[in-house]
Amino acid sequence: MMKNKSTLAKLLSEEDVNVVHKQMSTAYFDAKKRELGLPIWKDEEMTKDIYDLMVCHEIGHALWTPLDMLESAALRKINHSFVNILEDARIEKKVKNKYPGSVGVFKRGYNDLISKNFFGIDDNDVNDLNLIDKINVFFKGNSDVTFSKEEKVWVKKVANTKTPDDVLKLAEELYKYMKENSPKTEPMDNPDESGEVGEKDDETDTIESVFGDNLDSDNADNNGDMDDGNELDDDTDKSEGDSTVGGESSENDDNVPKATTDTASTDALDELRDKNAEERLYANIPEINMNNHIVDYKTCIKEFYGKYAENSEDCYFSETLEKLEELKKDSKKTVAYMVKEFEMKKSADLYARAAVSKTGSLNMAKLHTYKYNEDLFKKVTVLPGATNHGMVMVLDWSGSMYQNLAGTCAQLFNLIWFCRKVKIPFEVFAFSDIYPRKGILPEGFFPWQNEFKYGDIALKPFSLLNFFSSNMTIKEEMEMMHSMWMYTNRFNRRDYYYDAYPLAPHDAYTLGGTPLNEAIIAMMKIVPKFKSDTGVQKVNTIFLTDGESSGLKGVYDYCLVTTGPDKGNYNKTKKKFPWNRFGKKDVVITDLNNKTYEINSSSMTNELLSILKNQVGNQNVVGFFIAGSGRTGRVDKRSLYSLCPGDSNDAIMEKVKFINKNKYLAITQCGYDEYYVLPGGNNLCVESVGLSDDLIGASKAKLKTAFGKSMKGKIVSRPLLNKFIKLVT
Repeated sequence: MMKNKSTLAKLLSEEDVNVVHKQMSTAYFDAKKRELGLPIWKDEEMTKDIYDLMVCHEIGHALWTPLDMLESAALRKINHSFVNILEDARIEKKVKNKYPGSVGVFKRGYNDLISKNFFGIDDNDVNDLNLIDKINVFFKGNSDVTFSKEEKVWVKKVANTKTPDDVLKLAEELYKYMKENSPKTEPMDNPDESGEVGEKDDETDTIESVFGDNLDSDNADNNGDMDDGNELDDDTDKSEGDSTVGGESSENDDNVPKATTDTASTDALDELRDKNAEERLYANIPEINMNNHIVDYKTCIKEFYGKYAENSEDCYFSETLEKLEELKKDSKKTVAYMVKEFEMKKSADLYARAAVSKTGSLNMAKLHTYKYNEDLFKKVTVLPGATNHGMVMVLDWSGSMYQNLAGTCAQLFNLIWFCRKVKIPFEVFAFSDIYPRKGILPEGFFPWQNEFKYGDIALKPFSLLNFFSSNMTIKEEMEMMHSMWMYTNRFNRRDYYYDAYPLAPHDAYTLGGTPLNEAIIAMMKIVPKFKSDTGVQKVNTIFLTDGESSGLKGVYDYCLVTTGPDKGNYNKTKKKFPWNRFGKKDVVITDLNNKTYEINSSSMTNELLSILKNQVGNQNVVGFFIAGSGRTGRVDKRSLYSLCPGDSNDAIMEKVKFINKNKYLAITQCGYDEYYVLPGGNNLCVESVGLSDDLIGASKAKLKTAFGKSMKGKIVSRPLLNKFIKLVT
């Protein structure tokens, strides 16, 4: 329950506040960290209404109780319980005035607490309590309390406090009054001026009757401004100032007024705490400035392709271009098949949702059937508007991809050509942790200086290389594909894929680590913007990777302090990264929409994918996992065990057989709507759907073998294509 209530506190405070639950005896508000801390309570004891009450109460302290109020009370030696009770009445009144919906919250919450004997009254008559306790339970919603005419004066004063100084002054005065009018000289059931004992007065039946017109008296100053910080709560610093007032020691004085209901509520609140609960770590999805992370496609072409173009006369440059053009030609039938399946699936869906309606015109051919047919009007079939689609593709640009990168790029190019054919808007980003160190950064660009705040997930330096976009020209697209083809084919085998020696790439575009988690978090900003900018109704976010992400650092403890930056040179910038590491703790993550998720940090990537899925409506999150390695690209059992930890050995072996036969496996684990596990190596290559010109004049046997292989390649590829097209349609 607790993890879903942070939004309530943030809405009430109208501030960017982190709400956390920790193993502690009291609530607090830390103005520096913007953190509202609450104890971890027992779920079985903490009802929804009690929890809402606690949050509303604490946010009242956060908004209107200054830290120096406690210090002033201690210096003036004012009884803390008196201050606590009167301040509670003041701030709860302000909460009710500012948020009218909280009136019911307080009423229901205090009813639950009273039923749990929260104030230690049990079945005793509340009117036997002393004045401060009667005031306490009365302002906590107990309408059975009655007051004498003289006591009503004090109740009115409590209702009319507006400032912390008013509370301190009244606490001092009330304490003095009660001490001078202790039960020895004036019993609490003393007759009022009418001579009747404990008579219930119509004017004091309810809290509302005491407040009267004053319920709205604070509206002028109810601006919700947050004070500099406070830690005032029902059980904060109870040991200070309990037995003295005005400097007079009264520890053993029988006339000392004692707020027994305040002490009882402190003990009861302690009983509500779950003292055996494990600590949890709180984290926020950071509001990333994407301008500091995205390298636009024009810059990529200028740097990546520009470096290669310096040697455009080299045979490696020309040979790789020829191979790329062959790939595009060979892929035409595969792309055409994808387009056909896409249009068929889309049309089938449209006709399934078609509506038949009357036109209002008589169908003359049916007029003669008027005696037994009521439907004489012509009909028209109305097809709903076709759904607009969009794709955002994320490519793993890490060192572990080197063996499978050429094949992965071939698959990626097919997706791009498919998007072009069906006029689907798309963007392609490659995540890299090399570019932040070796790229040409804008002047004054320090990605992690002042970008994150307390409570944000600490991200490692990363960039998103916008390799492709539907906004590119065909010329720009081919230049970028050529750059990637030149780079990725350098890893194909020792003597290289081509006869020519590979050209050296731009340093900033070499392979590095795997900031996949950072890329997923970035997509939480990029995908909604993409959907908004393009106007698409349905977006497919596709990740092409070969393994797990590098681990996230943890959660920032304080605002990042960057000292001595050498302007324009990221490598020489001295940085300080203070964070709390995730470890094995449960983590409560708040996303960009203020929704919270309680997750296990050991499955961080899967959980982040689920959060991404929830950030954007009408979105598919798809994964292509190149699980096989080596030249054969076979997928071993260990990879499948990690992907499907609940499967038996027999089930894993069945999956291995399926992959070996069909060259893919589709699962729904790991946070994806569909996760395609693919073999690597030559299995990733896009098959040539035609026969090679080298077969001209070949024998019948050779032609038969080549034709068989060609048809087998088509058949093997179709189950995956069909499944993928069905998902993204």
